[in-house]
Amino acid sequence: MIRRMASFLLCILFLMGSFAVCQPVPGEAAAPAVTAAPTDAPTPAPTAEPTPSPTLPSSPAPTETLEPTPEPTPEPTPTPLPATDPVITLTGGEQLTVNAAFAFTDPGAVARDYLGTDLTDRIAVEGTVIPYLVGEYALTYTVTDDDGRRAEARRTVTVVPVELPQVIDPPPKTIYLTFDDGPATYTDALLDTLKQYDVKATFFVVGRSPYRDVIRRAYEEGHSIGVHSYTHEFENIYASEEAFFADFLATEEVIHRQTGQYTTIFRFPGGSANTISLYNPGIISRLAKIMEDMGYRYFDWNASAKDAQSPGSDNILEYYSTLVSTVKQDGSPTIVLQHDPNVYSIRALKYFIPWALKNGYTFLPLDMTSPVIHSRIYN
Repeated sequence: MIRRMASFLLCILFLMGSFAVCQPVPGEAAAPAVTAAPTDAPTPAPTAEPTPSPTLPSSPAPTETLEPTPEPTPEPTPTPLPATDPVITLTGGEQLTVNAAFAFTDPGAVARDYLGTDLTDRIAVEGTVIPYLVGEYALTYTVTDDDGRRAEARRTVTVVPVELPQVIDPPPKTIYLTFDDGPATYTDALLDTLKQYDVKATFFVVGRSPYRDVIRRAYEEGHSIGVHSYTHEFENIYASEEAFFADFLATEEVIHRQTGQYTTIFRFPGGSANTISLYNPGIISRLAKIMEDMGYRYFDWNASAKDAQSPGSDNILEYYSTLVSTVKQDGSPTIVLQHDPNVYSIRALKYFIPWALKNGYTFLPLDMTSPVIHSRIYN
């Protein structure tokens, strides 16, 4: 088609310029030759026919494919949790073993309902643990949620005795000097004497003493510090186990403030053989076991300067002779009882210590491994 149109245009152009025969485009049929007729008048130029522009076949416009808009997915309807009883979780487990002590701290529990709401502050605990008495105790924990659902958990608490260090036999002819009821007016002078001979002793102190600061000096110079009493008031101390504990712990705190350490040795006010506590039958027997179960050791004595009487002797040599006569001659350990408020008994040490050292005795302070001297308990 295009070739025919091109041939036709060439013919028109040729006729406008000369008489000729339009040649066909190769491959096309020849158009008949046109001969212009001669004429005397000039032939007006033919008006060219408007030539239509070739039209290329148009490609079809691409069709945009639209994805269908997905329908919104509905939110799944949550399945309600089945209502169940609350749950109690025991901190530390259902079986708890603790050492005998002055107090017991319950490790507690956590409670939640089936929605996870914390119900811990609603937990009620029934049962009692006597922390200083060896034995087995039961505690019951209960909680109730807002809908009245109830949960319960049980715990068994077993109180066991503290394991005490093994006693170590001291060298033969060992003397333990012990001083009760201080610090007192003459305790500093006593410490000077002990320092002079490089002898270490044990002080069972009274917590409310106005000279309590001397405890620090005694400790820093290598002496042992033990509990005796805070008030030394027998009618109150032995009224009950709790009364004894309160007095004991008050003294422990004084010792801790002065030394930075708590002690585990003590001497009963009046000794374990005292009878002044008989107004509370059996109190000393109970306390002796309880205190050992809690990890303490108490010490009585098997020798004494006999300086507790008031008024006592003012004869220094008398105290000296008493000390010499009470020391064990068979080489077994001697725990000597003295009282540092008695100035004459203290001065007697200036004679007794040199005598003991000259006769081959050794002085040591008491500790948890020292030989245990107990008197017969009458209550």
